[in-house]
Amino acid sequence: MPASFERFSHEAMATSFDIFIAGHAATYARQAAQAAFLELDRLETELSRYVESSDIARANRLPRDGSTMIGEDALRCLLISADVSAATQRAFDPAYASRRGPEDAPDDPLYALDPQSHTLISLVERLHLDLGAVGKGYALDCMGELLREWDITTACLQSGGSTVLALDPPSGTRGWPVGLGEPPAYRTFTLTQRALSGSGLAVKGAHLIDVQTGAPAMRTQRTWAFAPTAAVADALSTAFFVMTDDAVRAYCQAHPETGAALATADGRIEVAGLAPFA
Repeated sequence: MPASFERFSHEAMATSFDIFIAGHAATYARQAAQAAFLELDRLETELSRYVESSDIARANRLPRDGSTMIGEDALRCLLISADVSAATQRAFDPAYASRRGPEDAPDDPLYALDPQSHTLISLVERLHLDLGAVGKGYALDCMGELLREWDITTACLQSGGSTVLALDPPSGTRGWPVGLGEPPAYRTFTLTQRALSGSGLAVKGAHLIDVQTGAPAMRTQRTWAFAPTAAVADALSTAFFVMTDDAVRAYCQAHPETGAALATADGRIEVAGLAPFA
């Protein structure tokens, strides 16, 4: 990180969030960071399936064909998830662990959304929504928006060391320095007005599931996704982990605003898409 910046940390969503702010007085930067962390805490009460009163927890208690109204944040998060799920042929699906009935086909939708009425409808015996692979990134995006309202644009935010959202770079620099991988393949580059997120077994063990097979993903190395927003990068890094290398390259070619980095078994890092990885 640049030499002249203020760092603020906060625990939420079962991990640590950090905000780095440059170019502002320490007192003002601290006040802005505290406001961002209040927003983070609010989002956790809306998006966490572990908070009984949250929109997601209430949705998970619905019977088949039951419905519930959800707030703007849950709706936005689920719409982002739906877009990434469709674009990756369901390599990412926040409802993959839902329980279908014998009458349900494997490709039938698990839930339905009515954006106009902010209504979610369960279409299965037991809906199991989990925004863990997109919610933290979404929270970073919202916190970044709040910092801009405070006229703070020179900042970098991160969640758990796995997802980074970079705003404007500090004066005199090309961007916020970010690293990925392990020696000897460790690489650093600068990030500005973009997000990066990583997924892999080294983070939390064998927790990533191929939603098309229901089995743990076959990939054993880490993947990273580069996207305009932290929410999309967060979701894509999970999708890339269960996709084949060729499918990841094809996705990046079809979506030029994104990029990917793939750790190989022999310790190299292969890149696809955007130039910051080249």
